[in-house]
Amino acid sequence: MMLRYILKRILVIIPALLASMLAIFVLLTYLPGSRLGMLPIYGDGDLLDRFFVYFSVPANTFTRYLRYAWDVFTKLHFPSVFQHRDLTGETLMRAKFTFLLTMLGLIFMIVAGIPLGVAAGHKKGKWQDTLISSFSLVLSSIPPFCLSIFLALLFCLYLHWLPVFGIEEPKNYILPVLTIASGGLAKTIQVVRQNVIAEMKKPYTKTLRAKGVREEKILLRHALRNSLIPTITVLREMSAEIFMSTFIAEYFFAIPGIGYYLVSAIIARDYSVVFACSIVTALFILLFGLLCDVLFFLLEPEVRGKSLNEGGAHE
Repeated sequence: MMLRYILKRILVIIPALLASMLAIFVLLTYLPGSRLGMLPIYGDGDLLDRFFVYFSVPANTFTRYLRYAWDVFTKLHFPSVFQHRDLTGETLMRAKFTFLLTMLGLIFMIVAGIPLGVAAGHKKGKWQDTLISSFSLVLSSIPPFCLSIFLALLFCLYLHWLPVFGIEEPKNYILPVLTIASGGLAKTIQVVRQNVIAEMKKPYTKTLRAKGVREEKILLRHALRNSLIPTITVLREMSAEIFMSTFIAEYFFAIPGIGYYLVSAIIARDYSVVFACSIVTALFILLFGLLCDVLFFLLEPEVRGKSLNEGGAHE
């Protein structure tokens, strides 16, 4: 059932990615100074070339987009107006740093945010709740670029504990990960806290208490599990914001990821690079949504039941 569910979600991702690619390609093609309109529509004699020749297809924005999309999906190749440049290798090399940073940021959000949210919800109205809630409120009010400046000043210039730039050592990732996780961490704490409070007031928790089940068991096995579903939903809604925080962290801390590459290309008006980076970013966001859907499928019995019923109906 899970495989069928994943395949359905992938079938939704593909047209979404193609539509976003088309919109970005058209926008970048007509920007002043863009050279995307100079991309050739013919490649190395492949099937698409034969189709274009057979129907005498003219070179225009749409056919250039078809050639670009064909090369990306069939050859894993990002065309460039500068034929001598290995744009594909450069983009994929940088994508691994962005992927690593984003995953580390997400792991930190989950590992730190869920326990803090549970503690705040369980200790509602007490000093622990006040302290954690105040921390999340302050964290959510600080933009990532301001937080990156503050962290660099504190830990690099004043305390001399951490390096500012580069990726030579594992400790180079600490400040970028904190910058990426800041907004999502605050939101995770708030969402988990609210849902734990709501779950602990529901009738089933009172029934479990009446049966003598310990409070900690009710909290961890029931309230926490039911609180994870809205938390995953919120993280999915924040996926674009999380990747934007990654780009800010990359550019500020000089990490050679997609974000640093994208900002540098925008400044240089190198729209071939901008388009390639935009495709990778859109793909990352869609795959992150797919991951959230899979987790939601595993945690929510109603989704599994609906998928099972649909499968039985088709059979």
